[in-house]
This record gives sequence, C-alpha cells and structure tokens, in this order.
Amino acid sequence: MGKEWYLRVTESDLFKGLDLDVMREIADTCCFEENFAKNTELFKEGHSADDLYILEKGSVDLKVKDTVVATLSQKDEIFGWSSFVEGGKYTATAMSTTDIDVIRITAQQLNRILGKRPDMGLIIFRRLASLFNRRLSQIYQSILG
Repeated sequence: MGKEWYLRVTESDLFKGLDLDVMREIADTCCFEENFAKNTELFKEGHSADDLYILEKGSVDLKVKDTVVATLSQKDEIFGWSSFVEGGKYTATAMSTTDIDVIRITAQQLNRILGKRPDMGLIIFRRLASLFNRRLSQIYQSILG
C-alpha cells in the first residue's frame, strides 16, 4: 500500500494518534479499499460479523428488519462494529444507497494485532464505544422525536 493509503487509515477517528508501527501493521495487513455500486448489501442482519467498515465516500443505510435506523454519509463514519464482539452477529443490514468507497477492515486480523498491543486495543474499543453511544443516541432521538 502506498503512503496515501496509510495516511487515510491513520487519520480516521478510530485510529488517529495511535502508535505508528501498530498503524503500519494494521494498514498493511487488515485494510482493503473497496468500491460498491448503489443498492449493494454489504452485510446482513443476523449474519456472522467479520468486517468493520470506514466510509470514504457515498451513503449507506443501516436497516433493522425493514426500517432504516441510520443513514451514513459522512467521510470516516464507521459501521459493522459487531465484528469486534467475539462470535458477533451484525445487528443491522448495511445497504449502499449510492456508489460507495469504503475501507474494509478484517476484524479477526485486527484483533490478532491488538492482542499483542492491548494498550492500543483499549483505546480503539473506547473509541468504538463512544461512536456506538453517539449513534444509539441519534437513533433514540429520531424515534422519540
């Protein structure tokens, strides 16, 4: 991967400010640039959660049953965090609503790296918990008005 790739991953909210050697290993072994056409299902509610995604460009709906609970359209938005839970299953279906560019992160490999650096893993899990809390609060607000 080129330097541009490495910089994009390290500048994401999830990884910003982490040890550069750990980030290099994550970028080189866990991260993949992918593009999906409009109306592509990235993952399905109830299926095994294997990957985490960082949105680079486009828009993605997160659906529970047939209800859209969140629409992601901001660069660096993260989804698929169920992949960090051991034996995790996706809690929503992710469907692209436009052509999208994402960084797909294989959670199993990332967890191996973080197992060697639990200090970095703790930082990432705290950031994920914060993102989860914000997203859940937004969903509650949209439901309760």
